[in-house]
Amino acid sequence: MLSIIFNQGIIAEDIVEKPINKDFISIKPKKVLLSFIENSVYLGLLWIRPRTILGSIGIGKIYDVGIDVDPTLQGKEVLVLPYSEKYGGIGTEIDGLLTKNAVIPEDSIIPLPEHYTDKILLYPFFSIAKQIEEISKGESVLILGAGIIGILTYILLSKSTSDIALYSEVYSNIHGVKEITDTDKKWDIVVIATMHSWARYSAEKLLENNGKIIIPIFAKSWPPTCPNSNTIKVYPKKINGLFSEIEDVISDKFFEENIGYSDDIISSIPTSKRGVIVDIEKALR
Repeated sequence: MLSIIFNQGIIAEDIVEKPINKDFISIKPKKVLLSFIENSVYLGLLWIRPRTILGSIGIGKIYDVGIDVDPTLQGKEVLVLPYSEKYGGIGTEIDGLLTKNAVIPEDSIIPLPEHYTDKILLYPFFSIAKQIEEISKGESVLILGAGIIGILTYILLSKSTSDIALYSEVYSNIHGVKEITDTDKKWDIVVIATMHSWARYSAEKLLENNGKIIIPIFAKSWPPTCPNSNTIKVYPKKINGLFSEIEDVISDKFFEENIGYSDDIISSIPTSKRGVIVDIEKALR
């Protein structure tokens, strides 16, 4: 079974098909979103066990289920989140989606609506941003990192916070986003929206007294260390009504500017845009 794995680099390899554990499902992936998660593996920011199948976020059709899983799920299209509460990161701590037949935990899937667009692949990041929005209403917020989580969080919070800004190591000139390169101000909330370690070490210095640090989490083993201050970990999760909100909030222009397409997985990591969608059937022929 042709798969994209990590083994002293990111390579394609034929491997034995995985058995289905009792609370897992087997799906045929259709599209997978490559993002900062795969980039972080490539850059060495996120260590994973050798021979792990990569691919954290995607859509596919269920064709078999474990004995503890509802059998009526067979044949349904689902969105795969990059995190299982029980088993950890998909495509990082357990095998992921860059394979012809993927075996993943049942608690990491969400059945898809009848009609959807590829914007649905941003659901995990949007769910993170929604949770941060609830925590941050009326507060001043500094976002560290100009990746897809940082920008989506900025978009959602810009109407509900007292002040908001985004800091990145490289000025990105993002339309409608207040980017800063330095700040003497202390902030009520600092969001660590990058896997680079500088953000975790800088966050505490930027906080008001009793301020909060928010860290999006995509693997149980990351981050290796957390700031000592009041830190809140936020995980991708299912939120009612989010499918339609994603379609309303994420414009076609935003999606086209930030997300690309490719049929060549290995040459697309690291990604040329903030995300790259690969058609698995074409890429693994």
